Amino acid sequence: MDSGAGRRSGGFAEFPSANLIPNLSDVHSAIASGDGAALQHYYQGYWSALHLNSGLEQVLFFKPDGQLFARWKEDTMHVNEPALSALARHVIVEEQPQRLLACAATCLYYYIVPVLDNGRSVAAVAVAASLADAVLSFQHMTGADMALAILAPNNTGDSTSDFNQPQVPALRRRVLAVSGGQQSIAILQDIPLGNIIADHRINVSYQNRHYEILPVPVPIGASIGSPSMLVIFDRTRNLQHLHAVAWKSAGVGILGLCISELMLMVLLWVPMRRLKRTAEALPLLGRGEFETVRARLEKTSRIDTIRDELDTLDASALDLADRLEDLQEKNRSHSNELDNLVRQLARERDFVSGLLDTAQMLIITQDSQGRILMANAYMLALTGFDYRELRGAKLTDYFSLPQQAADTGRELAALLHSDGASLRQETALRCKSGESRDVVWIHSSLGAENPDDAAILSVGLDITELHRVEKQASYLTEYDALTGLYNRHRFQEALQGILSHTDAQSSGALIYLDLDEFKSLNDTTGHDAADQVLHAVASQLQGLLPAPALIGRLGGDDFGVFFSHLDAPHAMQLARHIQHSLSTITLAEIPLSHKVSACIGIALFPEHGTVAQELLANADLALFRAKESGRGNLHLYAPDEGLMERVLNRVYWVDKIEQALADDQFELYFQPILALSSNNVSHYEALVRMRNPTGDLYMPAEFISVAETTGLIRGIDRLVLHKAIGALAELQRKTPNIKLSVNLSGRSFSNPRWLELLQTELAGSQINPAGLIFEITETAAVEDMASARALMEKVIALGCAFSLDDFGVGFASFDYLKQLPVEYVKIDGSFIRNLATSTDDQMFVKALVQAAHGFGKKTVAEFVENAEIVQMLRDYGVDFAQGYHIGRPDPVFGWVA
Repeated sequence: MDSGAGRRSGGFAEFPSANLIPNLSDVHSAIASGDGAALQHYYQGYWSALHLNSGLEQVLFFKPDGQLFARWKEDTMHVNEPALSALARHVIVEEQPQRLLACAATCLYYYIVPVLDNGRSVAAVAVAASLADAVLSFQHMTGADMALAILAPNNTGDSTSDFNQPQVPALRRRVLAVSGGQQSIAILQDIPLGNIIADHRINVSYQNRHYEILPVPVPIGASIGSPSMLVIFDRTRNLQHLHAVAWKSAGVGILGLCISELMLMVLLWVPMRRLKRTAEALPLLGRGEFETVRARLEKTSRIDTIRDELDTLDASALDLADRLEDLQEKNRSHSNELDNLVRQLARERDFVSGLLDTAQMLIITQDSQGRILMANAYMLALTGFDYRELRGAKLTDYFSLPQQAADTGRELAALLHSDGASLRQETALRCKSGESRDVVWIHSSLGAENPDDAAILSVGLDITELHRVEKQASYLTEYDALTGLYNRHRFQEALQGILSHTDAQSSGALIYLDLDEFKSLNDTTGHDAADQVLHAVASQLQGLLPAPALIGRLGGDDFGVFFSHLDAPHAMQLARHIQHSLSTITLAEIPLSHKVSACIGIALFPEHGTVAQELLANADLALFRAKESGRGNLHLYAPDEGLMERVLNRVYWVDKIEQALADDQFELYFQPILALSSNNVSHYEALVRMRNPTGDLYMPAEFISVAETTGLIRGIDRLVLHKAIGALAELQRKTPNIKLSVNLSGRSFSNPRWLELLQTELAGSQINPAGLIFEITETAAVEDMASARALMEKVIALGCAFSLDDFGVGFASFDYLKQLPVEYVKIDGSFIRNLATSTDDQMFVKALVQAAHGFGKKTVAEFVENAEIVQMLRDYGVDFAQGYHIGRPDPVFGWVA
């Protein structure tokens, strides 16, 4: 058996005992067998010699697994067993020696070698020596003190630690060993706190002496505790020597400088006096005191044979005086001539300037470099620039468009080299206020030869206003002046452009809007309020999400909106959203009773049309179908609905109604209403008829629906009200207590000016308002319940009464009895016509009568066509009956109570 380290490494000279111990015959066998007890037995025989002669502090024995099984050491020496065990395993596996510097209370330098037996590692031996002696040896060899330090256990700045060892707060280290005693420790602890740069020298002053501290890392393989060496050099004597040398050098330099200055002053005294005299004489030339200059300088002239540079300078000054005096005389003569010429040119200039400034055109002159030399008053007034700002600047610098400026610069340069040519162009001119003016320029070459003379004459005409008018005219051909949207012509062109570039596989939807009751709103609130509504509708459409591909105002109250990539369900959903957004519009100019709404027609691309004209036509047909269903409705175009025939029918009836209103062709027929309790006619219902040019009568069922959807019903209502009040006045003259019932459409009922119309008609007649009853339907009343109730209360305050028509048809009829201030309830004829044979109708009528009486209302049954129904109505407690059995409608009052 031998130590493998001897064969594998030659670096054991630093610890010869590392090779010796494993090769001791008695120790050798104990190591191989892992006999820790035997090794401890040999401890007494070998340890004293190893400790005293070799300076060893520890000898540790490790098994192949790194377990420490024997140790020779001083009792006070600490063993870092985990770290050494790990390193020992590495040494045994790699068969290479390892070093470790472990520092805690002191620093021990470990050298670990493998122990081989028959060519394999069977153990490892670690020997350790303290570095304290190395610190003392360094002081003896260099004369400088050294401290061995490791990282402090904390950074509190305390001067002691758990090992009662001094700390260096500035370096955050603990001193394990130091030469120089307490003085060295005090020097280290006097290092000021602050930004200490690692591995850089540190200067410290202690007790009037200067020290330099050099941190040096310990270059020994692996280590524990981050040890480093702090070398302390006393630099006091060196610094004192440097200071002494510096002071001596400074003194010698100052003395030499003083001697040099003194010698220089002696040598230059006389020349400097002469130079001063010449320098004082030269400014007199500028003031024209030539004789004084000659008197001073001629006194200093010397013999030619000994002339120097100062004599030459004096002679040159005298010659200059003679020349300047001659030039002054000539200049005086020329000045007189120039004064006369300037006065003449000034008169000519004033004439030309006055002519230029009175011209209402921009006139400037430029030099060959394009710099402005002159600008007339109109140019200054138009641009707002001061003359001083323009002069010297380039005209192209004031062009609003950089490309125009670059092109003009090249064209003006070419103009200078042409004979008698001119350049015409239109540019945008930037004013001082930032405004841009459109100017037409004519540039002419003046053929100047001097670069500073006027080379180009530029005359400009401001055409900004002309362009504005042209743009406005162009704008009005494509845009709606009120809303800023496309007009119908431009909308159709843009829509065709979109459809032409849209794949047939794509989808789209055209939404066609027509505002409800807009004509009535225009008539009742005025054009300004109606314009505000159109503005608000346009804003709502422009704020839609998803954003429309196209928006336009197609007519007075018609709007078109086209969306790309929109199928039928989403188009219907979006149309409902548009209707909801329009209902939220509130303006101070329109009454609260008027809610903005629209009927909407929808046509899909490409199903309902692939060109703009076809798509617009089909959307218009769908809009017609929506308007047939009443205000606020929407409809998706369907080709098989026969809409075209219905549109033609609607156009036919609209023309008939408008003509009848213009020619007063509406007539009233009166149907009697019987009081069942007295069997007398208590009042009449006024029914409207329309007479055609041939004399035939049209029944309401033929034209009322068209009148309601188009808003013409308002005109019919006004005419009926006027005729009915006139008929009632005639009737009351014969029978004062008779009453007349008049039908009122929902359109008129929601018109805020209808009340004014009623008050005007009542004031102009002699009727008793208690004899006037207005029949309204549930639909007209519930469209805006609060507004309807408020209007009804105002009408009742005038003395009139209300009757609720078609009672029982709606699901909420009983609720309306409680909310609406009606005096009469007219049971719908669908429950009366078959009353004699239908038990369901009998039960329902009984319930209606009981409910109406429960709310204090009087009941009227319509469509009474035989005596049997009359008797049943009496039995049920119905108050009034109306129908062909009671009396047919007639243009004259045939029944009078």
